[in-house]
Amino acid sequence: MNDADGRIAIREIGPIFEITIDRPEKYNGFTPKMFRELSDAYNTYEESRHLHCAVISANGNHFTAGLDLPKMAEHLKDDFIMATEGKIDIFGLRPPYRTKPVLCAVKGICFTLGIELMLASDIVIAAENCRFAQIEVQRGIIPGGGATGRMVDRAGWGNAMKYLLTGEEFDAQTAKSLNFVQEIVPVGEEKTRALQLAEMICESAPLAVQHTLINARSVKLHGEEAGYQELGKIQRSLLQTSDFQEGLKSFKEKRRPKFSGK
Repeated sequence: MNDADGRIAIREIGPIFEITIDRPEKYNGFTPKMFRELSDAYNTYEESRHLHCAVISANGNHFTAGLDLPKMAEHLKDDFIMATEGKIDIFGLRPPYRTKPVLCAVKGICFTLGIELMLASDIVIAAENCRFAQIEVQRGIIPGGGATGRMVDRAGWGNAMKYLLTGEEFDAQTAKSLNFVQEIVPVGEEKTRALQLAEMICESAPLAVQHTLINARSVKLHGEEAGYQELGKIQRSLLQTSDFQEGLKSFKEKRRPKFSGK
């Protein structure tokens, strides 16, 4: 029997952490229970050294219609929606920030929360049938997961405001043109493609992947000068790892490296 409040299912596929939104009978609309479980999943991923890349997808025909507003209204009063001090925020709006990559595979309806989750991820694969909309202004609220800044950053002021202020729908091609998604694939292939990219990421040195992500975020949050001042320190620390020695050895031996994350 399905849980009326939905769930977030998790599964490990080797070093890949698969996170699945599971409330298809309600278009995967988010409840407080799902919010808490997604937060728990993010923190489990961050704390598990053997997991190197996460993929978020959804059961059913749609990624998510957004918040189940009657169930979530009370939590919209929070400074950061249902965030726990000292834990990873699913939207990445305040520290501590996650240090490992998240890929998002979206399909069908991807409204409000769905857009904010994908903008908070690192790579987005969209099915060609995606319908996007940031409709909070039509409900008397504002986006609470970072879209007000990230849409402007990706698309420019006017392009972002066109959708933030009107709630107008846009399709996958428009989302790609606005830099909200990176690839568009046929319906049903979005998760497969995201998992392919996750596998490629997992073939790279885990510490190098993490520090690439951390430094890119540092540049974004603190400016180029501050971020680039960290490069030498990061590189020196990576040169001391077993993974660098393996990368060097595999280069000389003309073979694929086998990294240990150490």
